[in-house]
Amino acid sequence: MTKKILFLGCSNLAGDGQNPNKDQIWKDVVFGQDAEIVNLSWWGVGNQFILGNCIDYISNNKVDYVYAQFTGLARFDIPAHDNYSIPDYDYCVKTYKRRYLCSGGKVGSWVGSDRTNEIFMPCYFNDEEYQHVAKESIQSVASTLWFLKQKNIPHNWTFFYDITNPATPEQDMYDGHVEKFPDLLDKTHWINSDPHSYCAKHNGLQDDKCHFHNSVYLDWVVSVKDQINHNRSN
Repeated sequence: MTKKILFLGCSNLAGDGQNPNKDQIWKDVVFGQDAEIVNLSWWGVGNQFILGNCIDYISNNKVDYVYAQFTGLARFDIPAHDNYSIPDYDYCVKTYKRRYLCSGGKVGSWVGSDRTNEIFMPCYFNDEEYQHVAKESIQSVASTLWFLKQKNIPHNWTFFYDITNPATPEQDMYDGHVEKFPDLLDKTHWINSDPHSYCAKHNGLQDDKCHFHNSVYLDWVVSVKDQINHNRSN
């Protein structure tokens, strides 16, 4: 019987034109070729987007396993009307039911538009003081994990980078960090590793020092395979 897998994340889990793509990597290493992967990840999104897509999709579809690769703490997403858009701004995103206006981080794409400057400036009035945004992001992660537990859906999760000690200054600049791993987050199904740190260590980061070369991301998936049990119940 075909197993239905849900992927939740940002650009570091979305399709990116590389060969193999991340869906294929996970099929090759973890799930097998007969798995059906629904990947709702997208570029520039934050953890509010991930939470919303998780609840919306699972409320309407049967899912056998979820992999959530949470994203940057300094990103913030606002639910938007389905017909809303901003000219020349690519981060008003919908991959399932709801559209979100996404900041992309404390120095994200919002900086380049007068309209998004007006919208997001209250979040990033001082780009060195973003813990209020990080707290909201962490609460979205906690809510996603709580929902999956309540639904008794097998899942694993990690952040795409080390949120307490980002592996590159560029990653810290984009998405921020916290001083201590949040006690709020249930580590029962946590993958005790992150792909960004692994790729940084093994020369697997792209020039922006944020995104991965998939050949090295594949090696990371292999390295954490024993922590993943997509047949496990909560």
